[in-house]
Amino acid sequence: MINYICNGYGLDTISAGTVMGFAIELYENGIITKKDTDGIELTWGNHRALVAMTEKMAKREGIGDILADGVKVAARKIGKGAREFAVHVGGQEVGMHDPKLAGFGMTAGARYQMDATPGRHTQGFGPTSFRGHIVNASGLCMIGFGFGAGPEKLRDFVNAVTGLKYTTKSILKAGERIAVIRHLFNLREGINELDWVPHPRIIGKPPQKEGPLAGVTVDQKAQVYWCLGGLDWDMKSTKPSKEKLIELGFKDIAEEFWPPLKWPPFGPPPEEKKN
Repeated sequence: MINYICNGYGLDTISAGTVMGFAIELYENGIITKKDTDGIELTWGNHRALVAMTEKMAKREGIGDILADGVKVAARKIGKGAREFAVHVGGQEVGMHDPKLAGFGMTAGARYQMDATPGRHTQGFGPTSFRGHIVNASGLCMIGFGFGAGPEKLRDFVNAVTGLKYTTKSILKAGERIAVIRHLFNLREGINELDWVPHPRIIGKPPQKEGPLAGVTVDQKAQVYWCLGGLDWDMKSTKPSKEKLIELGFKDIAEEFWPPLKWPPFGPPPEEKKN
């Protein structure tokens, strides 16, 4: 029923689920009460309450009007420590794909933080992510081409449909261009993905005490900086190097992001004082 409501009103099911979990924790920790929820007892496992609150969020009724803006904005409006329970990266609720699980990918934590659109399990980040960008851009199914199908199969499919003559190297390079141009858009707008700090729960700080991921913490910095180095992006500004931009065919962008130094760099020398 919750899925039906989300589809009917155009709500993202991942964000809606995270928002509901957020609201339950606020209720169970006394940050919001029955008065705030219009009598809905928002406790864990109360499926009828979840259906009712999802509908209120979809219609922006009562506290649903606040929850509809996502956990980051809702936490700021509610206050009273609500931010502790607002699990997001850069304002985006994350998928239910846990980066603490080794099988999810060696740079899964970096992916949630550093992709141009944060929190997405369907995007990638780093020098091994280019195939995913081609899959997304070509409209192919990520399940069919994202798992187990190497770049050669993807290359052959695109060539057969378009009549182009991609090599494995050139099609992966196209994926890198997609990744870089998305990132450059953010940089132009003053956005540095390093400023998107993942909620501590996402990376296991503190680590869980029970279950299969007990004691696991993601080395987020190591993942991020390994990827930045592999991409040839600056470790602080995250700007791709001039050489990398030119290599990808972005010569005009390279000149904009790395303008030539004027000489002399500090202007003409001051006039000498006359004795």
